[in-house]
Amino acid sequence: MKKILSLLTLFSLISNLCFAENKNELVTTESKVEEEARYILENMHQDYITCYSFYKIGSEYIKKTNGDPAIIKGVEDSYDTSLKLVHETGEMISMTNHEMSSKIKSEIKNQLNLIDNNFNNSSILLKKYARVCKNLIEDKAQRIFFWEKQALEKFK
Repeated sequence: MKKILSLLTLFSLISNLCFAENKNELVTTESKVEEEARYILENMHQDYITCYSFYKIGSEYIKKTNGDPAIIKGVEDSYDTSLKLVHETGEMISMTNHEMSSKIKSEIKNQLNLIDNNFNNSSILLKKYARVCKNLIEDKAQRIFFWEKQALEKFK
């Protein structure tokens, strides 16, 4: 993921440098690219937190309902992957473990509130997060591209 974001940032910086007319414009372009990269990373980080929380809650629900061990294993693998990516992106934006942990706890609380702390309402979470999180885990580049487009729009 670092390589993808580095390449995106480099590509954006080079294309902006090609059209810069003076040194001040180059400095502005560089800081704009840094802002865009940070925006992408922060949003990817939040996506990973959201998906980790979704998979963690799902895993607990499946366990409590004596679900299929293979499904439990798959969901646990997904939350492990999500958590790893939470930490990787968190480190890239200079977050501490404590800050990341606080954000995760807050997101889990938000998702549990969505279902009124009742696992029987888990379909609400499935509808809201299942497809997005599955796609995020399977194809990070697609989601990076989404946030890159958002950043370009935001930082015009």
